[in-house]
Amino acid sequence: MSNPGPTISVSVDLTNPGQFFACCGLLELADRLWPDSRVQGAFRDGFFQLWMDTTDCSLKRLIQQFVEAEVVELDIDDKAASPLRLGGCFGLRLDWWKRIELPDKTPVNLGGGDQLKSWAGKQFGPMIFRCMKSACVDIDVKAPFDDARAVYDNKNGKAKGKTISPFYFDSRREETSQDIGFSPDEQGMSVMAYPAVESLALVGLQRFRPIAIADESKARREFLYTAWSDPLPLSIAMAAASHFLPVRLCGTFRFTKPSRGGEYLTMFSRAKRERNDHV
Repeated sequence: MSNPGPTISVSVDLTNPGQFFACCGLLELADRLWPDSRVQGAFRDGFFQLWMDTTDCSLKRLIQQFVEAEVVELDIDDKAASPLRLGGCFGLRLDWWKRIELPDKTPVNLGGGDQLKSWAGKQFGPMIFRCMKSACVDIDVKAPFDDARAVYDNKNGKAKGKTISPFYFDSRREETSQDIGFSPDEQGMSVMAYPAVESLALVGLQRFRPIAIADESKARREFLYTAWSDPLPLSIAMAAASHFLPVRLCGTFRFTKPSRGGEYLTMFSRAKRERNDHV
C-alpha cells in the first residue's frame, strides 16, 4: 500500500465480543464506502486499524454515511425480525439471524447466525438497529465504542416513551435483574447502551461468524472468534476471524450467550482468551 500507516484507528477491548464484531462491521462498511481504496483491517496493540490507499478517508465520514443510510424492512409483516437492507452507498442485506426454509420445509444453514440472535418476544430488531444507528450521529469518534448514552425511539424529533433496550452484544451489559434485585425496565429506568457497538456489531455479524461450540451437556451456548494482527482485506479477514487461516493472531476468544434472567432476553458475555500456541 502507498500509505504505510493506518488511516483509521479505534480503541478496542478484544474480550468484549460486541466490540470485536463492531470492528468487523467497520471493515465491512469501509470496504463498501471506499471500494477502490484497497481497504484492509487488523487488530494491533489494543486498537483496530484500517489501512487504505488514500488518506482522503476518515472515521467521521464513515459514521456519517452509516447514520444517513436508509434502513428498509424487507418483510413488512415481521416487525420483530425482518431482514433489512442498509441502503445508501452500502447496499448491504442484513439477515444473519433468520432461519430459512425451502418450500419443502428443508432448513437452509446460513452459517449458524440464528444461534447468535439475542432478541425475541416484544423486542423489535429492526427498530433497535435503526435507533442505535441514529444515536451514532454525534458519537465521539475518538472513542466511539466507549460512548454510552440513553437511546430513544424518536418520532418527528421527539423521544417516545422509555429508552430502547439494546441487542446486548456489548458485554458491559452483564447485570441481570437477578443480579441487581429488580428489573430496570419495569421501573421505567433509563437503559444505557453503547450504540456504536450495538449497531456496528449487527453489521459485522452478517459476514463474520464465530465458531459455535457443540456441547449438549451445557445449557449455555459457547462461541469462538479470532482477532488477526496482519492487515487483511475483507474476504480474507472473514476466514481469519473463524480461525480458518494460518495468520498471525492477537488471540482466540470464547464467549457465551447466557440468559439475562428473563424468558426472552439473552446477551453476549465477556470473552476469555483461549490458550493458543500461535498467538
